[in-house]
Amino acid sequence: MSDVNFSRKKFIQKAAAIGILTSSGTLLDSCASVHYGIKERGIQFSKFSEVEIELAKLLQAKTVLPYGDWDPSQVLLHCAQSIYYSIKGYPENKSELFQNTLGKIAFWNFSRKGKMSHDLNAPIPGADVLQAGIPLSESILELKKAISTFSNYNGELAPHFAYGKLTKQEYELAHSMHIANHLDYVTIG
Repeated sequence: MSDVNFSRKKFIQKAAAIGILTSSGTLLDSCASVHYGIKERGIQFSKFSEVEIELAKLLQAKTVLPYGDWDPSQVLLHCAQSIYYSIKGYPENKSELFQNTLGKIAFWNFSRKGKMSHDLNAPIPGADVLQAGIPLSESILELKKAISTFSNYNGELAPHFAYGKLTKQEYELAHSMHIANHLDYVTIG
């Protein structure tokens, strides 16, 4: 009898979590911490070739203004850092239970919408601190290098710290949406 109650309790907890995460995306969409007055540019990426086009625009821009705690180069280095970690392993991971439940649900929801929303000032857990003041051209080059390294990598990929095990195609989608979420709030002129 207690096994039935335990199973019922776990089922209710999972159902509630799914309902919260997927109900009109409100919880997931409210995670982006951006300063008031900063507008989204409507950027969405699902593959690296789309990222490369936007990086070329950044390189040609006269001005690139940040939106939060990081300068534009730190934003790009953060995105490169995440790509490298998908190959070598993230410094800290959520529990397997989290990855296989809430993490998978979050990734599914982002994939379904074609858009990610997360705390844009949050570093990758356990990651090295991002150096400020790097020239934008150098950080663009570093992100392109990370993309190339990932694209040419044929080994086993490390589990994502929150989403768990992803295929290479799923990882490209996750990284592309991650980059889009960050660049969506960078102002270029």
